[in-house]
Amino acid sequence: MKYLFFDIECANCYNNCAKIFSLGYVITDENFNILHDKEDVLINPKDRFDWYVAKKMMAYPRSIFADLPPFPDFYDRFREMFEDEETIVIGYAVTNDVHFLQDDCKRYDLTPFTYRFYDVQQIYARQPENNTAKNLEDSLLSWCGIEAENLHRSDEDAYNTMLILKAIAAYHGKNLPELLEMYPDCGGETHDFVIDYAWKKPEEAKAKKRRHRGGKKKKGEAEAATEEAAVNEANLMERGSRNAELFVKYLDAVRPKKTRKPPLLSGHTVTVSLGYQRYHFNEMLYLVQMITNAGGRYTLSSRDADTLYTYDCGEEGDSRLAVMEERREAGEEVEIYPIKLLFDLLETSEARLANKPRMDLSYLEPEAEEPITGTENEESDAEAAPVDDVAIDGFLDMSDDILPV
Repeated sequence: MKYLFFDIECANCYNNCAKIFSLGYVITDENFNILHDKEDVLINPKDRFDWYVAKKMMAYPRSIFADLPPFPDFYDRFREMFEDEETIVIGYAVTNDVHFLQDDCKRYDLTPFTYRFYDVQQIYARQPENNTAKNLEDSLLSWCGIEAENLHRSDEDAYNTMLILKAIAAYHGKNLPELLEMYPDCGGETHDFVIDYAWKKPEEAKAKKRRHRGGKKKKGEAEAATEEAAVNEANLMERGSRNAELFVKYLDAVRPKKTRKPPLLSGHTVTVSLGYQRYHFNEMLYLVQMITNAGGRYTLSSRDADTLYTYDCGEEGDSRLAVMEERREAGEEVEIYPIKLLFDLLETSEARLANKPRMDLSYLEPEAEEPITGTENEESDAEAAPVDDVAIDGFLDMSDDILPV
């Protein structure tokens, strides 16, 4: 068997359609010996490059792409690679890349590829150690001790994906097929314009099992479950909750901190999916400060935002995404990206935010005499603005699409 590690970069994803400008890959055998050295196939996306991609994700000058052939010119080559019966496809957060391929096939009225794939991100998440990193560069550092270079260059990302899986295989003393056999729930397949991936089903089943499970637990398990529930409750931001009230006050009080980083969000009003905002109160406090430092503004209203960063909301659905798509269909210029792009832009990650200490919000309390804005060990550039109690009441009366519930 051959193992095709790949990664894709896109010029933009406007109208929910990705326009690919590079597909990088490397092919190995079952022992990670290189059969085809890493290669980056550059493609004319036949569309403009998004401002974020141009500033943060370009490994090549944009000028070279106008003279390159478009995706249909590479279609037969890619199809031969992906549909080879002796090849298994592997990527990092691979369903994004699978979607990208489908989008360009659909855009050019081409038959989508049929192949089986595995997700290295899902495999590392199931490891007994070094499993807290959420993005490719953190995982590479955790498992290989290597600082990633040439981020967002497709062939480098594909090669680094291979290195991570190689390190995990060595940890278990397995070769590639033996390792993949250990994690059947990290695989999937795509055909026509359908993507089936196994790892959604086990997690949903576990959630249902937890909701309906009865009986007594051992003392240690019960204490651990109680502690975990308390932590989750403290980080929850439901409508009408104390956390929601504090968050509104924080939005009113937050001020930008001096930073040497370029203001990449200058002029932008952003929001994130409720699926992230609702369950990450402390992380949201830090995220709002970072957005403000980058020149942007965070809003609770999806009708006020020009950019939405999406997060998997599960069965609850993403109401903010629905509103933004409705606005875009009406002709408004709004942008929609995965939340990982926001983390990358702000040079952080989901794991790093999750490990931040509890932010001290005592200055928002009425009895506080000396307001302090921002995070720990940082001095305020400006005093916190007074909080209008009417704003808190108004928060509770806002429509569903703008509530942190």
